[in-house]
Amino acid sequence: MLLLLVALLILTACTGRDLISWGSGWTPAAVSDGVVYVGTKDGEVLALDANRNGNLRGEEQVKWRFSPEGDERLGGFFGAPAVGEEYVYVADRGNRDDTGARLYALRKDRGSDGTVRSDMGEWGKDVGGAVVGGPVLAAGLVMFGSDDGNLSAYYTAGDTPGRLAWRFPTEAQIWTTPLTADGIAYFGSMDRHVYAVLTTGDRAGDEVWKYKTGGAVVSRPLQLDGMLIVGSFDKKLYALDLTDGSLLWSFEASDWFWAGPVSDGEYIFASSMDGTVYALDKNGNPVWPVPFKAESPVVSTPVLIDDMLVVATDGGKLHLLRASDGSEREVFKDLLGGRVKAPLSREDNVVFIGAEDHTVRGMNVERWAEVWQISTRK
Repeated sequence: MLLLLVALLILTACTGRDLISWGSGWTPAAVSDGVVYVGTKDGEVLALDANRNGNLRGEEQVKWRFSPEGDERLGGFFGAPAVGEEYVYVADRGNRDDTGARLYALRKDRGSDGTVRSDMGEWGKDVGGAVVGGPVLAAGLVMFGSDDGNLSAYYTAGDTPGRLAWRFPTEAQIWTTPLTADGIAYFGSMDRHVYAVLTTGDRAGDEVWKYKTGGAVVSRPLQLDGMLIVGSFDKKLYALDLTDGSLLWSFEASDWFWAGPVSDGEYIFASSMDGTVYALDKNGNPVWPVPFKAESPVVSTPVLIDDMLVVATDGGKLHLLRASDGSEREVFKDLLGGRVKAPLSREDNVVFIGAEDHTVRGMNVERWAEVWQISTRK
């Protein structure tokens, strides 16, 4: 179903161009406390030492790898891992027919092993449809959307970790990585709606509100000053009231949105699929003299470091923009060996970039130099 839907998107007016190679994943990475956790295109989960640089083939960076075999073999990964205090949570795309996806809770201090260590509190669950957005953690739950149209929540703590807490159905695929805040999960669906769903309490799993846009919604929402900011395939960026989902304002771009918006607390930065990067104020008004125009689509959600915006493109280039006016300070045209669609991750001044050529690279923004790299190819 996943591959069919992507093919339909490519053939429709939603894209009109070959945007996405869905064969096996995007090499998404998440960094925490000096460790980079990666879901690979070969169906492995790696924990890598972010402070130990090595060559692209070296094993010295690998702290551990989780690599199930046989019937338990994982598909590739699109969404970044969710990192908790003791466990890292990953969800894969499943089999070639987009079924059989699995959710795993893996100990952060585990060794290299292809089996789930139940003696360490690890667990794995079959979750049905392919998982494209990443899982998120909140209130003792791990939550994620899937290709079967459900937002699912599993317990991570207490006496029953790994047990389904609740499930919320929509009318189409959910490719969004949810945003959670104050007991509510916010996310979009291919059914064109943005949803707010209670995550805890007696009404956990109940709808709070929903808002219909003019297109599919895969962009991860942003919370800012009582607003929910989210992009849609209808080329609009919406600002919705957090409490009731009413429309506060919308901004029409030159193409549709996949990458999630980000904010420095003053401006909202949003990247569209024709490579245009916009900066808006909290009322939806443009603040840069002109938008920045990259050479290819932006699927990967950018990151902010101080007063700089780091943008990776589907063409494999990395841009460093001044958040104040959108001017380009630096660009690496040949740094990345493959397309970038996974969201960027950062720790201190280093941005970690997972690319479709199986590599993960670390870029020091202050020095604008590559300081870390590894190939995840088996």
